[in-house]
Amino acid sequence: MSEVVGWVFILLLTGAIVWVGWLQWNTYRTLDQKIERLDPTLITSAGTRVEKILDAPPGSVVVPYVLASVVPTQSVNFVPTPVMQPATEEVTPVRLIED
Repeated sequence: MSEVVGWVFILLLTGAIVWVGWLQWNTYRTLDQKIERLDPTLITSAGTRVEKILDAPPGSVVVPYVLASVVPTQSVNFVPTPVMQPATEEVTPVRLIED
């Protein structure tokens, strides 16, 4: 009787491992299809983990477990300053004074 229980247990564990493997394979397959279709739900889906966003404005960050949202930011106006060459002045030699 214990052998039958052991075999049932082994079959259940094997079935669970095969089921998890199929779920993982199916996730990868549907992910490839969504990428090909440029599906916008890839960003907002809870089942997709986003590690990098390539086409985002500078300063964007990925916050885990938060839906994508647009946050207004302050605009910084950067005005470059012209670089001028230093004026050539005569440098007086330094004298060493000993006590």
